[in-house]
Amino acid sequence: MNFGRILNIFIILFLVANVVLYGMYEYKSKKDYSITAEKEAQLRETLGENDIYIYCLLPDFRPRKRIEVKFRNIDEDKIRKQLFGNVTVTYKNLDHRYTKENEDLIIYQGTKKGTVFYTNSYDNHLAENFDNSTIEKYSKDLMKKLTIEGNMNLTSYQPDDNYSYYQIEYNDSYRDETIFSNTAGIIFYESGKVMARVKNRYEPIRFVGDSERIYPIDEVLYKFMHNIRQKDNNELIKIMGIDIGYYVEEEDIADANTIMKAEPWYRIRLGNNEVHYINAYTNKDTFYTKGIFDLEDEEN
Repeated sequence: MNFGRILNIFIILFLVANVVLYGMYEYKSKKDYSITAEKEAQLRETLGENDIYIYCLLPDFRPRKRIEVKFRNIDEDKIRKQLFGNVTVTYKNLDHRYTKENEDLIIYQGTKKGTVFYTNSYDNHLAENFDNSTIEKYSKDLMKKLTIEGNMNLTSYQPDDNYSYYQIEYNDSYRDETIFSNTAGIIFYESGKVMARVKNRYEPIRFVGDSERIYPIDEVLYKFMHNIRQKDNNELIKIMGIDIGYYVEEEDIADANTIMKAEPWYRIRLGNNEVHYINAYTNKDTFYTKGIFDLEDEEN
């Protein structure tokens, strides 16, 4: 009897059994933490009656842990050298500013430390080759130069209807979880202008605590509908994307060595470029931004 062959067969059977069991667990988990087809149909109908329409898939709502984070040290010299080589720093308020020909780089200090703002008023190659391949290459190269630390992944890539600009967004990630607080946005204009901002303030350390229940997506969207209509906002609303990631709420934290906790939040992207954030543990503390277009406010 060939015991080696029998052992190999048992090992293969053991591995197959584990794969099957894992698949069954994943299927059950997804089923348990996804809304039913009936609930989804009812949700879409109710929101539609209030002129709110969903054009995306709905995320599952499996329980999630918190993530411990700390402030990240930004290698300012490395960013400067990768973009400009050796140029002299000037000061805009307390922030560090570097300029070379059409390009301008601000590395913020103080309470905005960890944020980098970059503009190029005119890029000749971009203006003459305003297409997908040029923009993809340009954005990847720029992100490598502006984000030394972390693991930035593309989360949104959108041209406007007339292809006069492209807006591209990235988020950091930790063990397959998106970190909303670490974000980067780039706008490429047909004129050859480029604006980019990187907020890369937090370094994820570890998951902590037990997995806690988060609110199901249907309850979140019903509350979202109620809140947005309470504001006498009667415009038609298109929900273009919904995902779950981690956000850090700071409360006047001055100590650079402070350990903070990131909690899971829902991110809801609308067709008018607003981005709404909702705490997934509480279904409260909603806030929203203009999305990537607040870059234009920062430039001014």
